[in-house]
Amino acid sequence: MESIRIPYKNDRYGKPCYARVSWSKGSQPSPQPIALVFHGGGLLVGSAEIIPKVQTDWLCDNGFVVVIPNYRLAPQVTAAEAFEDCEAAYDWSTTDLLEQMAKDHGVELDPVSVVSCGHSSGGTLAMHIGSCKPLKAATAFYPSLFSADLTTSAHKPTSVPPFGLFPDFTPTDEDWAIIEPAGHQLSGAPLARPGTVPGPRNKWQMTVLKQGKWPPTVQPDGRYEVMDPMTRLNAQWPPVMIVQGEADNVPGSSLELAQRAEHAMKGAGVKEVRLEVVSGEGHMFDLPPTVGTTDVGPRWEAVVTGLEWLRSHV
Repeated sequence: MESIRIPYKNDRYGKPCYARVSWSKGSQPSPQPIALVFHGGGLLVGSAEIIPKVQTDWLCDNGFVVVIPNYRLAPQVTAAEAFEDCEAAYDWSTTDLLEQMAKDHGVELDPVSVVSCGHSSGGTLAMHIGSCKPLKAATAFYPSLFSADLTTSAHKPTSVPPFGLFPDFTPTDEDWAIIEPAGHQLSGAPLARPGTVPGPRNKWQMTVLKQGKWPPTVQPDGRYEVMDPMTRLNAQWPPVMIVQGEADNVPGSSLELAQRAEHAMKGAGVKEVRLEVVSGEGHMFDLPPTVGTTDVGPRWEAVVTGLEWLRSHV
């Protein structure tokens, strides 16, 4: 597999935001469809690097050119601006990237055969792109749903693990300098890793979620509809699959919300809707490095089901 990083836009300071573009070196049909993949992290952390390589490999081996954009993170930007970055990544992938890939790598892209997928808040972004751009299909792995509904868990404090295990964190001035660095807008930040000491941004993220303050943190003006694609639901949406862990208890993401979204999409006339429930699994069930490598059981089978949904629609 070939993989390169290419800037697709600049931040407010003129610094580049990058997308990782990957494709298979083997013989593939031409032109190749495009898979836009959006990372999770609650719009607060994450980057293209957290998308499991085994999932990118699967998409590339099945004929896609995979584009994973980094997007700017709160609190330096709002959720609305992060969503706009992902729209810009779509526009770039279907215009400027075509010429660059053909000229530099001899790869022809098909700008009308585009799918999207993502994980957690990235799943929400994948659905958002389906609400405003032409897509063949979207797969959302355990997305954040119904953020505009103030009664959902995203707006409520939680003590469930791991959130309840973390003490509340109040950033110092030095911490804020890391969370909101001067001179550029962060468009990539690492996830907290088990067995390591979390950095200020990770500790701050956990406190925000624990206290039920995620929506006002990422969209301070209270326009939560801009981060809730379900408020833009209509019959013109592309085919959508949600892959949801049965035991997911992360604020804003649950089987109950996924079932509600399935019912709402079908009620709005979306022609193809599917909910794939992963028995006994929680949030980010697919991210351990064993899934898809040594573990090819139900978790990997659920991932492949979601990716196959995309392949079957191009």
